Amino acid sequence: MTGPRIFTVDQLLDVLDQVVSGSGRGDRSSASAAEYWTGLLTTPGHPLATQLPDEALVDWHERGLLGDLQTARVLDVGCGAGRNTRWFAEQGATVDGIDLATDLLDTLRPSMPAAVTLTAVDVLRDPLPAGEYDVVYDSGCFHHIAPHRRITYLQRVLPLVRPGGRFGIVAFAAERMDMPSDLDVVTTGDTYGGMTFSVDDLRTIFGTLTPVELRAVHPDREGTFAADFLNAGLFTRP
Repeated sequence: MTGPRIFTVDQLLDVLDQVVSGSGRGDRSSASAAEYWTGLLTTPGHPLATQLPDEALVDWHERGLLGDLQTARVLDVGCGAGRNTRWFAEQGATVDGIDLATDLLDTLRPSMPAAVTLTAVDVLRDPLPAGEYDVVYDSGCFHHIAPHRRITYLQRVLPLVRPGGRFGIVAFAAERMDMPSDLDVVTTGDTYGGMTFSVDDLRTIFGTLTPVELRAVHPDREGTFAADFLNAGLFTRP
């Protein structure tokens, strides 16, 4: 018996989704990974079990590169335990945080500022919040998306940045981590611990946007999450 025929791009992407979800690690960018992420983000001592905002965010804000956050509408993609979501709200922004970890978001809501809305969303497949944002920020979501679904991410997320708005990203740095190639991931379905991106990779992948700053995260900034294995990119939408 033969499997389903592939006639469209969407069918091809769905088949590749099945390859990823069928691996031992599964698809950590889908709703099936909600329990995994809730457990990881609430494990005492884990680097991500922190309330500190990203170093790049604090630096960009101090230098005026994020625009006026006092009046900004912000989308935090893959907000996790809400550390950056809360930081944006403390700067005066109205923030939508989206993540797969439904139970974790339920726990966080009562302690979040009034300007924060948390919604359980699969960024690749579920309806996204409506309207455009002054800032769209992704800290650690993009590098867990399988290579074939980057296209989907770009098509869905980047239009949410208003003209003149900002898109910021923090992702594993290819310059400091040894990770599998895109071909390895697509053929095996194993996304390992996430994929890595050089500064040039980020410039190319988000090439429809105008770069503002692309750099390594600075590990010596106290009071911030500043792991030395990360790259940061800030772009503006023309």
